[in-house]
Amino acid sequence: MGKGFQWSIVLDSLELMLQGAGIAIGVALAAMLLAVVLGALVAGLRLSRFWFLRGPAFVYIQFFRGTSLFVFILWLFFGLTIVTGIRLGPFVAAVIALGVLNSAYMAEIYRSGLSAVRPGQYEAARALGLTSWHMYFDVIFPQTVPVIIPSAMNLFTDLLKDSALVGVIGVADLMRVTQRLANFHFRPLEFYTAAAAIYALIILFVSRVLAVRVERYYRRSQARSV
Repeated sequence: MGKGFQWSIVLDSLELMLQGAGIAIGVALAAMLLAVVLGALVAGLRLSRFWFLRGPAFVYIQFFRGTSLFVFILWLFFGLTIVTGIRLGPFVAAVIALGVLNSAYMAEIYRSGLSAVRPGQYEAARALGLTSWHMYFDVIFPQTVPVIIPSAMNLFTDLLKDSALVGVIGVADLMRVTQRLANFHFRPLEFYTAAAAIYALIILFVSRVLAVRVERYYRRSQARSV
């Protein structure tokens, strides 16, 4: 092992690392989509008038918010096969693990967004004779989205960082590829530094560019619909 940084080795392997970064982003996007859909369902149950719906939703949120992602990924990939005989592929298991755990946080984001709407808005919508469908989609949801978007984008950045754990079950993401390259070339410092830089650039893009554009697009679409 030579002294000093040998960046030429990293540059020669940069294509493989970028492919791993693409897989990590794909896992994060698929998991976020699952979290958004499942979180909406759980939030709806959590806000139900019926205790037998609110109770399980509350337990679901508390359980998965307190569950270790690392342990859950391993259990889902290995334990599910032993218990049920169902074997999930590494990519699918990673998406489900990240999506289910983050759906608990997404449910709370939905709930906080709906709680931010003043009670008078509900009363005014009912006084106008709006159905529940029109009340939520025409009056309530447009007011909750500005509250939900920043929190959801923050959750997505956390999800991107958490995706670094999926390599433990064989997903060829950035960290898995980086580990293999570092071990093969015996240059851990260079490769892990490069991986950290790639993650930092991705997170910076999502938090400083993508999130701002999403918020601006929503505001413009709302302005056009008025």
